[in-house]
Amino acid sequence: MLLPLFVTLFGLIALFEGVFFLTHLHKPFMIFDPLKSKFVASQLKIWGIIMTIIGIVTIVAAWTNSIAFIVIMVVIGCILETQMAFSITSEFRAKYR
Repeated sequence: MLLPLFVTLFGLIALFEGVFFLTHLHKPFMIFDPLKSKFVASQLKIWGIIMTIIGIVTIVAAWTNSIAFIVIMVVIGCILETQMAFSITSEFRAKYR
C-alpha cells in the first residue's frame, strides 16, 4: 500500500529536478552559471531530459503493481541521480581542487 506512494514521491522528485534543470538553462542558480559555461549548460539540458523521463516512467511504474518494474526503476533512478550529481559538479570540483 505504501510502496506506490513512496515510489511516486521518488518519481515526482526526479521529475521536479528534470523540469528545474530544463527551466534554468538561461539563469544562474546556486554555484552553477550556464551562461558562462557551455559545459554546465549542456549537462543541465542532458540531465534535465533524462531526469524528466525517469520521473515519468517511475511514476507509471509505481502504479503498475509490478514489483520487478518498480525495483528496476528505483535502482536506475538512484544510479542516475548519483551520476547526475557527479557529472554536473565535475567542472566545479576541477576548478576548486
